[in-house]
Amino acid sequence: MDSEAAPALDDRFPVVIIGGGLAGLTAAAHLAARGVMPVVLEADSRWPGGRLSGGDPETFEFQGKIWSFVLDHGVHALWGGYVNLRATLERFTQTTLIPSSGEEWINRWGKHVRRAEAGQAVRSRWIPAPFHYVQLLMRPRFWRTIMPWDFLSLPGFLFSILWTAGFDPIREQSSLSGLNMKEYFRGWTPNLRATFTGLAQNLLAAPAEAISLTGLIAALRFYTVLRRDTWNPRFFPGNSHDTLIQPLIDAIVRDGGSVLRGKTAVELRREGTGWQVITEDASVPGRRRFRAGHVILAVNSLAAERLLMSSPATQPDAARLKFPGAVRSVVVRIWFSKSPKTGCDSGMFTGDFMLDNFFWLDRLYAEFRAWRENTGGSVIETHIYGSESLLEQPDHNLLILSVDEVQRAFPELRGAFVHGSIRRNSRTHTRLEVPTWRSLFVETPWPGISACGDWIGFETPSLWMERAATTGVAAANRILNDRGGPVYEIAVPPPPEITVRVLAALVGLVRLLLRPAISGMRRLKRATSAIA
Repeated sequence: MDSEAAPALDDRFPVVIIGGGLAGLTAAAHLAARGVMPVVLEADSRWPGGRLSGGDPETFEFQGKIWSFVLDHGVHALWGGYVNLRATLERFTQTTLIPSSGEEWINRWGKHVRRAEAGQAVRSRWIPAPFHYVQLLMRPRFWRTIMPWDFLSLPGFLFSILWTAGFDPIREQSSLSGLNMKEYFRGWTPNLRATFTGLAQNLLAAPAEAISLTGLIAALRFYTVLRRDTWNPRFFPGNSHDTLIQPLIDAIVRDGGSVLRGKTAVELRREGTGWQVITEDASVPGRRRFRAGHVILAVNSLAAERLLMSSPATQPDAARLKFPGAVRSVVVRIWFSKSPKTGCDSGMFTGDFMLDNFFWLDRLYAEFRAWRENTGGSVIETHIYGSESLLEQPDHNLLILSVDEVQRAFPELRGAFVHGSIRRNSRTHTRLEVPTWRSLFVETPWPGISACGDWIGFETPSLWMERAATTGVAAANRILNDRGGPVYEIAVPPPPEITVRVLAALVGLVRLLLRPAISGMRRLKRATSAIA
């Protein structure tokens, strides 16, 4: 007996989008607004949104009152280069972003904890990019975070900056396979290396061992090196489900589309000029077929690999592709009965800290602000992008370590702990690998199938949420273009500052002159290996 449900009239759609994360919902909202009615198939039966999904509230009692707070996968910020995500917010939501008051770097070496505000200093207008980090030296408190011998890193630091300015791994589709982040820090002192390793872990939301050389360079180019104003985060005013995901779903439904939860795509089948998407639903026996002229694949890399490799129609081409790996993380939220005396809304931990960054939720989110107003306390969120051995520790161990480290950084909070929560983000966050000819792009090898997501190749220098939004719009545009309708403009981040462009041209010239010598050395190495 056929286990698939008999096809109904509503089983045929103009577009089926597999995945209800940011990329898939962005594509769906743009299509629906142009009169193309998509159906979004989301595997999670309760919380669409992928890594921006919501979660059950955290509830506890304090001072005779029951407190309840909505939890999600963690605080998210939009940086200066997030141009297409900002455009998406303006088109489909009423969300107003909160500008950052500054970002602290809190460094710990042994028992010594030193702190300095770095964000406002880096985006100051005095020294042009890519040398704007020198402005940190103009902040007296920053001198406490460095050692006299750190100036020995100056030649290595300048070489790394020039390398970053003159090498665009995404545009060149060059992954420099086998080279990891440590190559970037050759000639740096341990203190500066640890500080910028912490910066890399925060930019890429991954442990140091999972960060490639080209991934680091791509992140530095996108977030800070090319322009001073790209290091300019703005936060959602509340949890990401209420401020971004649900408004996108509302816009899709309002314009005639639909979002179906609990539908996991298990196979793609070619049908004439279109496709069948075979799904399973844990709550309903059997399978269902969705027929569509166009399919948009908008899932994480691991899920995409499983689906494409398990579908005979896509398996031969999928076998030639390279799918990036993924990492997991932990979000810790801690409630205190006191508030820190001073400091910025957010920042990062470096050096010997286990934690990687922090956000004071009572200063960012309205629902947490009520805690401060009623108790005089504070709520901090911290993220852990650590090694597997660290993340495998039990929740209570991670909570104890986190409370201890927060109180080391903010001693005035000692003895003020009230409550803590741990949320483990599953292994779905992309391990950044620069897209190459072996990667999956928006235009896939299969007619009628497009792809979008933060790991999908496209002619854009953007990363993470911005890449998800950009590729979502690009995937929608492919379908709109096929139907002869107007497409959306895809914005590009502002160009590098003039100093960066001059340096990039000089570095490019040096690379051009050295290319014959490098090619000769490679040929000699291959010949020597063949003889041996």
